[in-house]
Amino acid sequence: MKLSISLVIFLALQGCSSMLGELKLSESSGDFNPVTLASVDPEKYKLDKQLCFKQIETQNSKDLGENYNIIKFRECLIQKGYVLLS
Repeated sequence: MKLSISLVIFLALQGCSSMLGELKLSESSGDFNPVTLASVDPEKYKLDKQLCFKQIETQNSKDLGENYNIIKFRECLIQKGYVLLS
């Protein structure tokens, strides 16, 4: 009984946290956080993601959630030599 109550509470909190995470679009969320190869230096990748995000943000004043902007962001990372797995 305690396990099922704990499980229900856990799932409810997970659902709430995922909804809150979608409210503010940033370079660390969803479409702007593609997975790459494990051999990539995480610090350099993080920096390059930030640079690509800023580039897309300044070039396009439109909604950053639009498919065009997501494609341009991913294209920027690919041009920097990254292999995107997601």
